[in-house]
Amino acid sequence: MRTLYFIGGPIENKAVEFFHRLAEIGGSPPSWRIYPHAVNDSKALHLVQAASQQEILDNFKQFVDIYEHTEIVEVVER
Repeated sequence: MRTLYFIGGPIENKAVEFFHRLAEIGGSPPSWRIYPHAVNDSKALHLVQAASQQEILDNFKQFVDIYEHTEIVEVVER
């Protein structure tokens, strides 16, 4: 498994729909740690254990019209 991170959240005025869809699928994947921004802007740092970046992108397919995220970056421990 790889560790990856990105900042993401619902598009402005889409938070209610996003969280409704998320609840319908049972919430975020268990290997995702999500840290909401302190300013409560609906964005959050996501720290994800995944086999690949594509695994994350596949999860986003159900939210493509209501969710945005930054580049997905791999964490490399030294």
